[in-house]
Amino acid sequence: MSAGLLKENALQNTLLLDALQGRNHSRPPVWLMRQAGRYMPSYQKIKEKHSLLDMFQHEELITKITLLPVDELDIDAAILFSDILLPLQALGFDLFYGTQGPKLSPSEFSIDTLKCPSKEEMQSKFSFVSNSVRLLKKELKIPLLGFSGAPFTLASYLLDSDKHHILRNTKVMMYKDPAAFSKLLELMADIAILYLRIQVDAGVDAVQIFDSWAGVLDPFSYEQYCVKYLKKILKALPDVPVIVFSRGSCHYVKELISLSPTAISFDWQSSLTDLKKLVPEHIAIQGNLDPDFLQAEKNCIKQKVFSTLKEMENDKRYIFNLGHGLLPNTPYDNVKYLVDLVKSA
Repeated sequence: MSAGLLKENALQNTLLLDALQGRNHSRPPVWLMRQAGRYMPSYQKIKEKHSLLDMFQHEELITKITLLPVDELDIDAAILFSDILLPLQALGFDLFYGTQGPKLSPSEFSIDTLKCPSKEEMQSKFSFVSNSVRLLKKELKIPLLGFSGAPFTLASYLLDSDKHHILRNTKVMMYKDPAAFSKLLELMADIAILYLRIQVDAGVDAVQIFDSWAGVLDPFSYEQYCVKYLKKILKALPDVPVIVFSRGSCHYVKELISLSPTAISFDWQSSLTDLKKLVPEHIAIQGNLDPDFLQAEKNCIKQKVFSTLKEMENDKRYIFNLGHGLLPNTPYDNVKYLVDLVKSA
């Protein structure tokens, strides 16, 4: 496979790793993006006592929060509790979390002054990440996922920290000064590789790359400003399965396939029936329930989940997930119900 050989470890539940290899003969594995988060009462209790930055940077808290959905939901994979923006701290940016979301300081900078840290500097800066992975690997009997933001998404937060939902500065630079924008993306790719390498070397079983803001791009721009740099990351990680998630992924199917990742995580803008006809058999498929659907009554959730599972019946490469992260106001009981439905299939 393009992502290299899977690691050997003594896991009791290998459904995710089997699906990533296209050889799962059991029910589909289920894990959920943002599965440790604000919808959980147990998470809210921890958050009452700690800031988000503390929760992202202290290995005891990272470990405890990562394990919450494992213990409470009996999920098939854990994902390291972290944030896609943490690697930007290695460039000298301060990170703040307010009511309007994350912000980076300083908000103005010169691309020419940004310098990629060395491997040793990254390892020292993010020792809490590698330590957390090692602690979790001692506890877990299911696979552990690491992750990073994709170059375009990381760059967009640097350029539009104050009004990120608009991405005006990002798109202005992209169109007005493509050379400078490409230079920034190269740097973001290098940072992502170093950050993912820390997690892989510490023992994660797979990684996911989140291109959470790529959905603002037309297919040509996606090819030019996302695919090239995602390929660079995948080439640098030959020894671990890599899942690529992009908001708007159903509009970039051809471009995502060209990456030849281990798996593509799809949003809900196309049916899985249609997607599996397009995606080559050597690439696993993950997704794609609309997170808002978890606001529905349980009988509607049941119908939707069973319909999704029927679409992917006997597909040995399928991983059940959402088309984006769990929303803060999602009823906890509905999330538990969803996981139990998939596991009963």
